[in-house]
Amino acid sequence: MTADPGRPYRSPMAESTSDARGPAATTDRSSGPPTLVLRLLSLTTYVGLIGFVVAEIVQIAQRGTDGLVAASLTNALVWVVGVNALIIGSGHLVMPDPIADSIGWPRGSPFQWEVGLTGLALGVLGVLSPAFDGDFALAVVIAFSIFYLGAAVGHVRAMVREHNVSPGNTGFIFWFDVLAPLGVIALYVAS
Repeated sequence: MTADPGRPYRSPMAESTSDARGPAATTDRSSGPPTLVLRLLSLTTYVGLIGFVVAEIVQIAQRGTDGLVAASLTNALVWVVGVNALIIGSGHLVMPDPIADSIGWPRGSPFQWEVGLTGLALGVLGVLSPAFDGDFALAVVIAFSIFYLGAAVGHVRAMVREHNVSPGNTGFIFWFDVLAPLGVIALYVAS
């Protein structure tokens, strides 16, 4: 499905069929990577969280709990904000159609490019944040929180208005969009 600028937005859910794959299986998945590849690539959304957990384990193993809150903020900015946003932003740029399918968006939307660039920008800010002072970290926390909490509101709107229950709209990404900014804000305030 491609976006038609002359036609109002119509949720891909309206073009779905109910079959053995579930109630929200779209009818045209013939183009793009195989399902197994898409499932493996979807695991990349966990890389930031896994990196954060590993960095926390290393921090505790090397230094105990001395300075743990400040180190946790740095780890969160690098991994949860930086690496995760780089991966997710790249997905929107490199594989926009499969990403659109997973979210329940129409294929070919120019907004994919903009969301991808926003993800890359946030990712670069997060990864660079340890090299700068606390004011820079605050700016990263604010930008990340506005974008991700705003995206969560967009997911809820799509759930309610369009009955969009696609995994990329209601699953891990939705909860990440809510919980990650709240966690980063809490770490910033605690540090």
